[in-house]
Parts: sequence; structure tokens; C-alpha cells
Amino acid sequence: MRERTGLLVLCLLLSALLGPSQAQTRRPRSQAEFQRRMNEQQMKMMRNQEEFRRRMEEQRANDAERRRIADEYSDEAYREAVGATPEQWKAIHPRVEEIRKLKDRLHIDISVYWIGGSGGYQVGSFVETSDGGRSTANASGRFSATRGVNTDSGSTTRSGGGAIRGAASGYGQTTAGGSAHIGVQTPGPVRKQVGDLNLGWQWQRPSLKKSPAALSESEKVCEQLLDALEPNRPDPDHLRRQVEALRKAREQRQQELRQARQQLRELVTSEQEARLILMGYLD
Repeated sequence: MRERTGLLVLCLLLSALLGPSQAQTRRPRSQAEFQRRMNEQQMKMMRNQEEFRRRMEEQRANDAERRRIADEYSDEAYREAVGATPEQWKAIHPRVEEIRKLKDRLHIDISVYWIGGSGGYQVGSFVETSDGGRSTANASGRFSATRGVNTDSGSTTRSGGGAIRGAASGYGQTTAGGSAHIGVQTPGPVRKQVGDLNLGWQWQRPSLKKSPAALSESEKVCEQLLDALEPNRPDPDHLRRQVEALRKAREQRQQELRQARQQLRELVTSEQEARLILMGYLD
């Protein structure tokens, strides 16, 4: 008798727990009830979508605020490293920024990628530092350099005279008074297989990261030479002309760099000049 009573209580508890869910999952008895349920589901979906949009907008606003704060601090950090007052920095900063842009070498490097058995891939770009060292950057944004200081994604990695620059995927890079973001690069064709790894490389064209209208003249010159090299049998005369164009562009860049450094040198004290030499902006 006691066992029957316990079984009855258990059945009542189960019915109480399952009753509401069964009522919710039963078929609608009428077209009106069916329409009501459909409207409820649609309203729920719309609320979820609105909540998702709200969270995304909030995340974008937070990211923008973080970038703004990082940009402001980057400018302040460079000013402190140079040893300049805020008034001095107003005159020095534009010259430093001009030299930074001119120091970017006229070259196109390659990116190396590997695709694992799981289908995920890593993209690494082999780049040159301003002091002649070499570094790698992978898709997680973490750098490893043969010399210099290593930092994580979203920060400036510097080796000797300047920031390491390349075409890694998805990392933020802060420069003197500014920041940049490079989007994720998709891998190209598989060129070699080792075990479950599919390996490959591709030219890291500037146009992979920028629209054609945003390319600088020097970047266009580099791409034109690469275009001349890509056919199986490149035209020697056309190739020679493109090589000469790149050489002239590099000579012009070096001349502009010498002038910009001389103009900066005229603005700074001996101590500030020594600091800028350490940073690679002066020689």
C-alpha cells in the first residue's frame, strides 16, 4: 500500500511538471490559435533580433571609445618618449608622422599560410623591420621577431628603429598618433602538403587590404611590377620599364626622407635628436 501511494505521488508530480510543456506543444485547436502562436513566435524573434542589434551597437561604441583612448595615449606616449613639451610636440609631431610614412619601404612581401585538418587556417606574413630584422605575424595577431620586443595583438611591436609592418590578419597596429586595422586575409591555393597540413603562399598585394582608389602612387608602382612578373613568360622590355619605375620611386622616396629628417632636426634639441635617432626617425 505504501509503495502504491509513493508511485501515485510520483505520477502526480510528473504530470504537474510535464503538464505545461505538453500544453505548449500540443497542436492548435483552431486557425485563430495557430495564428496567435505564429504571432508570438514572430514577436519573440523580433525582440531577439533587436536585442542582438543593440548589443552589437554597444560593442561598436565601446570599441570606438577604446580606439580613441588608445590613439590619444599613443600620441602622449610618443611625446613623452621624445621628451617634448605639448607646445613643442605640435611642431614636431607632423614631421615625425611624415618620416614614418616615408620610411615604409616600397616593397611587396609574401604571406605564408597553413590549413589544418580541422579546416581552420593561419596566415603569417614575413615582414622586414626597419633595422633589417625579420619577423612573423600569424592570424592571432601575436608576433615573434628575431630581434626586438614582442607584444600581443592591438599594440605596437617595435624592433630597433621602427614598427614592424606587414599583412597579418586581424591585428590592430598603433603608430605615432594614429592607429590602423588590417582585415582577415583568406588563404590562396595549396602549394604543398605535409601530413594533414596544406601549405601555401601568396604575394601580399596592397590591393588585398585597400580599395584601388586608396592605393598610394608607390603602392601602384609595386603592383604594376608584380603584374609584369605574373605571366608565364613576362615581356622583358615591359619588365625592364617597370623595374626602372620602381627604382626611380625609391630614389625619390629616399630624397624626400632626407629632406624630412633635416627639417625635423632643425626643430629639436640635442637630447630630443638623440631620442629620435634611437627611435629611427633620424639617422
